[in-house]
Amino acid sequence: MTRIAIVGPEDGEITLTGPIQLRILEDGSTTGHRLGLGEIVVAPHTAGPPQHRHAQHDEGFYVVRGTARFTVGEETHDAPAGTLVMVPPGAPHTFANPGDEPAVILNTFTPDLYVQYFRDLHAFAEKAGRPAQDAEITEIMARYHTEPATTYADETPVAEPATTDVRVDDLVVRVEDRGVGRPVLLVHGGAGPASVAGLAALLAARGTRVLTPVIPGFDGTPAADAEVPGLARIFRRLLEELDLTDVLVAGNSVGGWIAAQMGVDEQAARDAGDAPRVGRLVLLDPVGITVDGHPITDLSATPPDKLADVVFHSPDRFRLDPALLPPERLAAMQGNAVALNRYAGDPYMHDPALRTRLESVRLPVRVVWGESDGIADLSYGRAYAAAFAGENDEGAEFTVVREAGHQPQLEQPDRVAGLVLGSLA
Repeated sequence: MTRIAIVGPEDGEITLTGPIQLRILEDGSTTGHRLGLGEIVVAPHTAGPPQHRHAQHDEGFYVVRGTARFTVGEETHDAPAGTLVMVPPGAPHTFANPGDEPAVILNTFTPDLYVQYFRDLHAFAEKAGRPAQDAEITEIMARYHTEPATTYADETPVAEPATTDVRVDDLVVRVEDRGVGRPVLLVHGGAGPASVAGLAALLAARGTRVLTPVIPGFDGTPAADAEVPGLARIFRRLLEELDLTDVLVAGNSVGGWIAAQMGVDEQAARDAGDAPRVGRLVLLDPVGITVDGHPITDLSATPPDKLADVVFHSPDRFRLDPALLPPERLAAMQGNAVALNRYAGDPYMHDPALRTRLESVRLPVRVVWGESDGIADLSYGRAYAAAFAGENDEGAEFTVVREAGHQPQLEQPDRVAGLVLGSLA
């Protein structure tokens, strides 16, 4: 029988005391770590924490009683009881209680990552005999991909992406477009568009325009009659339709394979005298080549309850129980798996000729690898980087990301965002 959780008014886990109290109502153990819940009680005339931004989770605040004041960058909003405030990754924010009565706020974390932050604050206070101070709080925040927001006035506010359908020849490609600045095309892998959404928000908040196309066939979109090289051509045509040049193309896993092939096509176009579109590549644990002695793990042969162990450095944070997923979410995941198999199932996750083709690419290329990738190991990653000619015939730059697996943008989003932005410099 599926377990449910009932938390009474005197139950829960108290992690903060004093003018701001926090009681954990759901730590993610019941929700498969998809959702955490807390109750915040803010004393009258009490300021909250300094403005900060999260990179890896959305945060929600529902005001149950009293009035809370939310500050987002340079904007202030008074929120009476009944108000919901949702904060996406990358948005600077804080809260306070300017009123004469306590403010009670229901606080949500999706996924549940930030619950452990409050536990760490509690553990620090118990050990030190005092609450954590500024530098100590910053260090604890960093464990959960959160940082103080001190430069929000100079950054582009994170807004909801504009979703558009762009016709590319006989196909319609769905694209999410957010931010203003130098263009980045961010291509998701087999985990679907959601696996790069947090990174897209971070990059947009830091002054880039980020376009995240949905690979045809994913998230219910029509599939393309193509293999990976065909998908690369579709996305290059997308850049032409949008009249974009000097685009940084980044991709994860199969998306990295598509990006690598776009680099091959870009080099061929330049050699033929055509207008350049792609300026540089950042590949996040890409697949697509063969490396003797370092095979790609066949996920189709991996038991569902072991997938997270293969993909992530910290699998318990990302483990999903299919039995607990809503039917529509499960159907979308199954549809994405069908699309992935269509493009990369035979031969499995590679193109026998890709490694040779990469030798022609003389663009700036950075290959980023999670040290704990259980799908393709570090030796595979180093071979991938070495396959490129690179800007100076020295291959691609190779960077290892600690405490990350096959999707480093999920486990170390700030680090990965910095590497992408560094490639634009």
